[in-house]
This record gives sequence, C-alpha cells and structure tokens, in this order.
Amino acid sequence: MSSHMREACILGITTLAACAGSAGLTMLLTSLPAIQSPATSNAGQAYGAAAAATSVVVLIYIARTFRHQNDEARMHREVLEAQTAELCLQRESTQGQHKTVRRSAEAAVRARHIQLLEMAINDPALMKCWPIYGLADTDEQRKQYLYCNLIMSHHYMCYELEYVTDEELEESLYHAFSNDILRNFWKASRPGRNRSTPHGGHMRKFYDLAELSYARQSEERGVAR
Repeated sequence: MSSHMREACILGITTLAACAGSAGLTMLLTSLPAIQSPATSNAGQAYGAAAAATSVVVLIYIARTFRHQNDEARMHREVLEAQTAELCLQRESTQGQHKTVRRSAEAAVRARHIQLLEMAINDPALMKCWPIYGLADTDEQRKQYLYCNLIMSHHYMCYELEYVTDEELEESLYHAFSNDILRNFWKASRPGRNRSTPHGGHMRKFYDLAELSYARQSEERGVAR
C-alpha cells in the first residue's frame, strides 16, 4: 500500500472515530441527570464543546496530511525537472557531436575536391576531364575558370560554416565580382548551376545571394548579365 493510500485510510478512520466519539460523548453528557436538570441546562454547551474539540483534532490531522502530500509532490517535481534537464544536456551533446562529425566529413570532401582541381590546373590533359573545359577557349582561360571555381567554393564553405552572414557574403562576393574573369566564369557556368541545383537547399540560397551580388556589380559597370 502506498503512502498516499495509508494517509487516506488513517484520515478516514480518524474522522469516523472523531464523529463517533463526539456522538457518544454527547449522548453520555445529555443522559446524566445533573445535566438534564433545569438548573444547569448545559447539554447543548457540552455537545458544542465536544464537537469543537473533535473538529480541531480532525483539522490538525488534515492539515498535516496535506502538507506531507505537498512535500512529496514537490520532491517528485524536482526529481522530474532534474531528469528533464539531464536529458536536454545529453541531447545537446549528441547533436554537437553529430555536427562536428558532419563538418569533419565535409572538410575532407572539400579537401579532395581542391586536390582534384589543383591536379587539373597543373596538367592540361586532366583539365579536359572537367565539365568546365567546354566553357573556355584556351588553356589559360580553362585554368582561370578552374581557379574561379575554387574561389567560389571557398566563399560557399565560409557561408555554410556560418563564418559570414547573408549580408557579409553579398558584400564579399560583390567585391569579388569586380574582377572580369570571375564575372565571365559565373555567367558561363550559370546554366550548369541551374540544372544541378534547380531550387531549394543551402547551396541554392548561396547561388541566389551570389546572383544578387553579380547583378549589382554588372549594373554598376553597365555590362550585360
């Protein structure tokens, strides 16, 4: 039997006992010849005194019971709050570890991408294996476009890792697009970007911000977009 059930049983028994005692005491007092005497007429007073005494006892016990139950409820609530806080910390720790592992994997992929581009820049035969080969007319321009690809990849990495805000990225790319070669590369590679990333996603948002910077720079220079 739980503590709450025991408290309820004891409370019920105490209340019944108090009522029975009050009734018995009243009957005893009112049956006495001395109390029934017109000289005293204290039967009502005796009943009132007995009832008041038992009521006080019952009220004290009820107050004690309620206080005990409130203390138990408070302790349970504190335990639950502590458990909830611990679970939140564990979840945050797990999310942080997952994010760290994901970023490490992404950094490894980018490092490999850079290595492949460097190999293409240094070897014209390997350069022809990249789709960017068809966007340029000379080996020099192909090298420049591959390097422009590295520049834009660097900007995207900074943006994805939240090193820069949207506004800071726009300003940085606006300055980068002041270079004619980078602008030409961005314009020439636009169809491929639209096919590979048509809508949605973090990279698409990066492309959209880059387009805003490209448009600003092109308008100021009075060149076609």
